[in-house]
Amino acid sequence: MRASEILATLLCAGSFAVAYPRPPVGTEDIPALMAESALVCKGEVVDAPAPTYTNSPDLMTQMTAVAEVRPDRCFKGAPPGSSIPVLFNGFVAAGGGPSFVLSKGEYLLFFLKPQDDKYAVSNKWFGALPISRQSDFPGHSADSMYLLELDLKAGLRDSDPERVLDSIRMLGNTRHLHSTLELRKLLSSSDLLLKTYVWQALMRLNDYSVLPEVDKFFKTQPEAPRDLVLPRDRLFAMQFELQSEIMAIRDPSTLPYLESFASTGYDYRLRDCALQALRAIDSLHSAPLF
Repeated sequence: MRASEILATLLCAGSFAVAYPRPPVGTEDIPALMAESALVCKGEVVDAPAPTYTNSPDLMTQMTAVAEVRPDRCFKGAPPGSSIPVLFNGFVAAGGGPSFVLSKGEYLLFFLKPQDDKYAVSNKWFGALPISRQSDFPGHSADSMYLLELDLKAGLRDSDPERVLDSIRMLGNTRHLHSTLELRKLLSSSDLLLKTYVWQALMRLNDYSVLPEVDKFFKTQPEAPRDLVLPRDRLFAMQFELQSEIMAIRDPSTLPYLESFASTGYDYRLRDCALQALRAIDSLHSAPLF
């Protein structure tokens, strides 16, 4: 990757920073997680020992603690019994750092692989994701992704707004749905934050019919603060995430919007993300713009 491409990627990613490298929250590749996991279930952590703080780097990398997870529903594989023993970091850095820890009472979607006589998450960042307890039971199916799709759509009816947002984002991260009707129904909501999640999900599903609404959103948003403070600036954070989705577009039919975004004078992040998309599409139609 050239230096100019690296700079554009950083600009499009917004102004977030963490103390240690990790992929952005909400960017899980669900088809890949499903493929590399032997057991995919959702359920509650019914027992988990508290981790011990340490300054030893060697201890921090070891999965020495075991949580008991009571599965409610499995989308792939069969649990070993009424509970699943899941490994996690028994020692964590005293000052904070990258670790995978489970706590009693958490309700999560687990992507697991066997390790000795227990299970470990397939991915330390995205192997255990918050998910709604709502479920849809259509009967038996060999299609694990379809079963998960139906369950995530049931989560759109959750009374907890955060679980609804989780469901929207994960539906987008499946990269393919049998139907987007349930997502599109949410576009009538007056909740602007929820609508940004739906726009992002549909764009990740290569449905760019929402670009007129996204365009209006960009044009009516006030200028973002230099540094974001969450949750206060959550809508601005989603604005930056939508700009990153613009950068990922490869559909030539979106050229009118991409060229409009690229010629904007009011938002340099949006302009740079659109230029990256146009460069990847490589259409002569956009040459005068460059």
